Amino acid sequence: MILSKNSPVTAVMIGAGFRGREVYGRYAEKNPEKLKFIAVAEPDTARRGLFQQAHRIPESLAFESWEPLLSIAKGQLADAAFICTQDNKHYAPAAAALKAGYHLVLEKPISPNLEECQQISRMAGEADRTVHVCHVLRFTEFWQKIRSLVRSGEIGRVMHYDHSENVSYWHFGHSYVRGPYKNEESSSPLILAKSCHDLDLMYWVLDEKPLSVYSTGELSYYRQENAPVSAPDRCTDGCPESETCPWYAPRLYVTAEPLLRIGLHAPARIIRLLSHFALNHRKTLEFLSLFEKRLQGLLNWNQFPATVITTNLSLEGKMKALREGPFGKCIFKCGNDVLDHQITTYTFPSGATGTLTLHGFSDLEGRELRIFGTRGSIRGYFRYNGEQISITDFRYSKTKIVYRAGLSMGGHGGGDFGLMDFFVKKMKGEIPPEEAEAEVDNALEAHYMAFAAEDARTKGQPVMIDHYRH
Repeated sequence: MILSKNSPVTAVMIGAGFRGREVYGRYAEKNPEKLKFIAVAEPDTARRGLFQQAHRIPESLAFESWEPLLSIAKGQLADAAFICTQDNKHYAPAAAALKAGYHLVLEKPISPNLEECQQISRMAGEADRTVHVCHVLRFTEFWQKIRSLVRSGEIGRVMHYDHSENVSYWHFGHSYVRGPYKNEESSSPLILAKSCHDLDLMYWVLDEKPLSVYSTGELSYYRQENAPVSAPDRCTDGCPESETCPWYAPRLYVTAEPLLRIGLHAPARIIRLLSHFALNHRKTLEFLSLFEKRLQGLLNWNQFPATVITTNLSLEGKMKALREGPFGKCIFKCGNDVLDHQITTYTFPSGATGTLTLHGFSDLEGRELRIFGTRGSIRGYFRYNGEQISITDFRYSKTKIVYRAGLSMGGHGGGDFGLMDFFVKKMKGEIPPEEAEAEVDNALEAHYMAFAAEDARTKGQPVMIDHYRH
């Protein structure tokens, strides 16, 4: 089905949390000629209300759950369904939406269950529907440049791909210790929840499927026994370690100090200056905010991750969330069980090897890579505070910077909106069918790599990946 080029793609949102509301919802707000949400299903009343308000959705098309939205009696309401629920709640609404005739935008991972991943792929083929999995990093200028350099042959035959996902201490604490991804049973193994992006990039850049995998990792630090003796259960209960603890919750969600410190590294002088003032001269900033209201967000942070813990972004609202909800708990007393560091090694048919290092102890959020070929090497970093790619030629030992970009505080370096632009163009027939970037059959490979890695880790031995593809 090809849609009119003069009308926006219509969609329903299932799961209006951070990704649904603040990413894909925001894209529709900024690009009303491209994408229009006409219905929403979200159990949280406040979040549902915010999405309704932003997209002018009437009460008759706002639901607490996805079942009535996708019911046969209502028929197909829109062109596409966005599935942005928690990982272990993707399959049921995705399967129902395909049966109802919707194309899908499906948050990664497809499912924490291998059979469900494969079933979604089969159902999409049988229904002749597009399923775009949100492997958004493929749609960034940075990673497209990396892939182009490798395919150009400038560094010769690739022998080793070394990829590191450095999750910042505050982000890891927010999402994987206190947050929704802290338990494997209710979400996914860490390598699937966090790094199916990275495995997808390895497969996509090298353009070959791995043969085998070995992996090792554990939960070592974010544990009850590592809590200071005097630490209470909550940061808000008068913790004596509040001044020295990097994970003191009010410092992240109220004043956003860890994020403002990223701004100190920004290429733009104005961002460095504002970050410095917010960290060191709050009184001056309070005075300036009387004349420039946008500065108030630096005094009482109203962006991610504050938007995840509550919809009431006042100081009182956020402190209430920290006193009562999971995000105010002592970082060592959260009942989490996902790993906090892991190293995974893949072998490829060409003889190349690939390593993924994943951990939650970085000062700066971002990814780093080194690709070693027979004629040269590529080095790059893809972080919040900037991006850079350099290439070195063996023959002349010359290194040149071939790509550089500045601060990127969100949107996966432009990948979120890049995926949306691609999806809209594909729906309108502006993308050839053979260019199936991020469609479900293509996206499955990273999931096979993740499932195999987790099995290799728990078994303590190498695992052949072909077994998971059948």
